[in-house]
Amino acid sequence: MRGPALVAALFLPLGAGLAACGAPTSGLTVEQLWREHCVSCHGADGRGSPARRGIEPRVDLTRSELVAGATRGTLYQRIAYGYATMPGFSHKLERGDIEMLVEWVLELEGR
Repeated sequence: MRGPALVAALFLPLGAGLAACGAPTSGLTVEQLWREHCVSCHGADGRGSPARRGIEPRVDLTRSELVAGATRGTLYQRIAYGYATMPGFSHKLERGDIEMLVEWVLELEGR
């Protein structure tokens, strides 16, 4: 084996392995995570469940300044460790799960 074939034989497995790297997840889809951990307060569409909106207006993520500012780090911290009346989920969710939820929240307006 010589030249490009040798390079491909050596580096393709490495590339495939790196593609699988990333923060660990539970294996659930983001939709499943959202339904299991978020819908009861934030609603299916992120606008907040009607019962909760009257008590806690911040459950409407579509009107959130934090979400509008797309601050991923802050969103990650709030999901992981909680904020005000929202509990933290770092003890229940893997890092990759929280990262997927951050992306989900940032894309709520587009849904």
